[in-house]
Amino acid sequence: MPIRDEAVVMTIVCAVDRGYLRHCAAMLHSLRESNPDEELTVFVVHDTLDPEEKARFIAYTSAFLPSISLLQADASRLEGFPVSGHGSLAAYFRLLLPDLLPAGVSRFLFIDSDAVVVDSLRPLWEQPLEGHALAAVPEHQLSCADHGYVFGEYFNSGMMLVDLEQWRRSDLLETGRAFARANPHRLRHWDQDVLNHLFAGAWLAMPERWNACPHLFGLNAFYDMSRDKLTAAQRESIDHPAIIHFAGPGPVKPWHYRCEHPWRDTYRRHIADTPWAKVPLQDQPPPWPIRAWREGLFQVKCKLKSLLGS
Repeated sequence: MPIRDEAVVMTIVCAVDRGYLRHCAAMLHSLRESNPDEELTVFVVHDTLDPEEKARFIAYTSAFLPSISLLQADASRLEGFPVSGHGSLAAYFRLLLPDLLPAGVSRFLFIDSDAVVVDSLRPLWEQPLEGHALAAVPEHQLSCADHGYVFGEYFNSGMMLVDLEQWRRSDLLETGRAFARANPHRLRHWDQDVLNHLFAGAWLAMPERWNACPHLFGLNAFYDMSRDKLTAAQRESIDHPAIIHFAGPGPVKPWHYRCEHPWRDTYRRHIADTPWAKVPLQDQPPPWPIRAWREGLFQVKCKLKSLLGS
């Protein structure tokens, strides 16, 4: 077997449950389009998937990714980790990566499946970690305040450049489980809170263009992103993002009918290339003939009720 040159080959890791498989396909399509000449090795960590959906995903992504592997996680190992809201146990699959990834992998780039890649990732991949366990983007101010951190002390786990050798030397799973059980009130962002506890002070802060979250685009009412109040780095991140991360619930997601994110059509263009192109947008109203029929039926029922009541 040829020796794998990690300086050249980019190792990309993402995690999905059955609800995010199609979004992962769109993200990987955007990754390849924005990095057409890169040698990519992709690992997709998943739980139980529908066999037909899984086969469809493999057939589609294998057409443009020469190396893609699906790794099934054992969700039973995540007992004791709470989830709530729009989250699922798949968020904690990151904690299983030291055991799941092949022994020859010592460095990887993790990208959330609710993202699109819009620029070359080569500069990010070549970023020296300077002895840190990972590189990530600081979480925006609101979430930091919720956790008692100041800006720059708490990172968003949607994009991480990871030194896997350091992760393997840490007992992520059991140390994380102990923290989760002792501090369930602190786990508002699930794995992100666990990872921030485990690697406090041991991560390298990166510019926000590598994990451009919705607040940068004015989609957080509690965070003032007026142009005149932005730093030069924030303006650069908005004007020239590399990874757009649709972090958050509901209409923030580009597959939601009411999404107003300025990059939503980029996601929709990529999903249109996948086998899931015809899946309707979430909360999309039915076609007008059906709406008209329902309205007419409602009016008839109201009329009948009025006549019978009189």
